Amino acid sequence: MTGNLPLLLFVALAAALFHLAYSAWLRDDRPAPQTAGRLDEEPAAVPAKALQSTFPTRYRYASPLAGLAAGALIKLAGRLPIEYSVAFGLLAAVLVYVFEEWLAAQRSARIEMQLADTIDLMVGALRAGTGLLASLEAAYQESQAPFRPYLRDLIGRIRLGEDPVTAIQSLAQRIPLETFRFFATSFCVHWETGGSMAQTLTTIGRTIRDRIEMSRRIQAQAVEVHASVVGIMGISYAVTFIMWRSNPGSLEEFLTSPIGAFIAASAIVLQAAGVFWISRMSRVRY
Repeated sequence: MTGNLPLLLFVALAAALFHLAYSAWLRDDRPAPQTAGRLDEEPAAVPAKALQSTFPTRYRYASPLAGLAAGALIKLAGRLPIEYSVAFGLLAAVLVYVFEEWLAAQRSARIEMQLADTIDLMVGALRAGTGLLASLEAAYQESQAPFRPYLRDLIGRIRLGEDPVTAIQSLAQRIPLETFRFFATSFCVHWETGGSMAQTLTTIGRTIRDRIEMSRRIQAQAVEVHASVVGIMGISYAVTFIMWRSNPGSLEEFLTSPIGAFIAASAIVLQAAGVFWISRMSRVRY
C-alpha cells in the first residue's frame, strides 16, 4: 500500500486539476436558458451570492498544490536526491500556474467579445428609438454565458431604481477587466455630460474590438515562442532518455552524485524560470 501512495497522489492531483478545468469550461460553454416570454417574467436580479466573486474565477491554490504533489511523488517514487524533488516540484508549479493563467485569459477574452456584441445590440436598439433599459433588455435576449447573468443583474438593479451609473460601476468592479473599466468610465462620463448615447456606444464598441484584435495578434505571434520553449524542453529530456538507454549505469551514477544532482536540478529550475518568464513577457498589457 505504501508503494502505491505516490501513484494515488498523482492520480488524485490529476483528477482535481481536470475537475477544475472542466468546471470552468462548463460554466462558460453551458447554453443560455431560453426564455418563453419577456424579461419581466424572470426574477429582477441574480441573487447576490451568485455574483459575489469577481470574474474570472481563479484557482490560485492549484499551482502550489501541484508543486507539493510533484515533489512528494518524486521523493517517494524513487531514490533520487532531494534536489530533484524541489526542482520538479517548482517546474510542476510553474506549468500549472501557466495553464491557470491561460484558462483565465481564454475566459476573459470570451466575455470581452460578448461585451462588444452587447454594445452593438444596444446601439441598434437605441437608434431604433428605444430607451437605455429597453436596449439592455434587447441585448440580454441574445446574450450567452458567462456574461448573461451579469447583464441580467445589471438590468435588475436599474429596474429597482438604482442609478445606472452606480450599476455600471458595480459591473466593472465584479468584472475587473480593462475593457469593462473602459466601458464603465465612458458610460459614466457620457451620462453626466449628455449627448448621443448611440454614437458614444458605437465608439466604445469599436475601440473594444480593436483592443481584442490587437490582443489576438500579439498572442498569435507569441505562439512561435511558446512552441520553441516546448521544443527545447522536449529535446533536453529526449537527449537524457537516449543517453540513459545507451549507457544507463554512467548516467545514473552521475545523476545521483552530489555534483550531478546539483547540475541537473539547476537545469530544471532554469527551465521553470524560463517558462515563467516567457509567460509573463507574452501577456498582453495595454
